[in-house]
Amino acid sequence: MTASIPSAEPNRYVAEYVDGPLEGTTEHRYLIDGKTEERVTQMALVDGTDGLYDYVAGDRRELNGEQYVQFRFDPKDSDTLQGQANANEESRHI
Repeated sequence: MTASIPSAEPNRYVAEYVDGPLEGTTEHRYLIDGKTEERVTQMALVDGTDGLYDYVAGDRRELNGEQYVQFRFDPKDSDTLQGQANANEESRHI
């Protein structure tokens, strides 16, 4: 009888970005002290402008022996996306 070998490396997981500038992308990330990260900051090019975008861990699941974590965009701790108002600026009415 042959033992089943998991397809994933035990010290990695798959990060799935479900919204924001990285929506629909995935990447392998390494566990830290055996755990997945609760927050990640990623650099991305959006409409020709580099920015730093924060994501917060959400739903988790295991598929074929590999851990998957969904990350949701956190706009308040991220650079402002083109076309979005800066929440810290006051509106001026003329």
